[in-house]
Amino acid sequence: MALFDLFIDHLLRRPRGWLARMMWRDMKSHHEIFNETLTALNLTHDDHLLEIGCGGGTFAARALALGCRMTAVDHSADMVALTTSANADAVREGRLEVIEAAAESLPLPDRHFTCVTAMNVLFFVSVPALLAELHRVLAPGGRLVLHTVAPEPPRSLMPAPVAERVRFHSDTELVSMLEAAGFLQPRVQQVGGAFQLVTASRLS
Repeated sequence: MALFDLFIDHLLRRPRGWLARMMWRDMKSHHEIFNETLTALNLTHDDHLLEIGCGGGTFAARALALGCRMTAVDHSADMVALTTSANADAVREGRLEVIEAAAESLPLPDRHFTCVTAMNVLFFVSVPALLAELHRVLAPGGRLVLHTVAPEPPRSLMPAPVAERVRFHSDTELVSMLEAAGFLQPRVQQVGGAFQLVTASRLS
């Protein structure tokens, strides 16, 4: 099983190497997740969006096309490079900043972003620590949208050897952690029969 743990680490937890770069360059299976997240974010030209776990940069490109500014964060140097390359014009124009950093310790200023998002990230992080950081960097009135896999996902979505090595959280657990972090009106919506779409806001 040590070999499978290595596989999970190199392709999912901290993607790196040629195979990970090829896989994450445009993860087509995530396109519907991107659609659902963008709908929930309802971005405008006035928004400065923070994305945690930017992967290959496909979501960033779609968000930027809506006119917002953006900061993208990943703890994988390979994913930072992919996102930067895929969105070179936006980086050059100052509309996108790409940063290598841990989700639980963001080198970003307080109350800076109008909205924050993370997709398929909660499996591998300390969720309370992540939510505390997202609350810290989110401006008053800002909004949060998270997208993750619900507990007991279909085998077609996440085979048992993978599911056994990641963390899942019930709707109740997510709401409790959001409230503990200071977020208002946390809501968890089941989407697609296998996913959780989480929304909340910061008042002050």
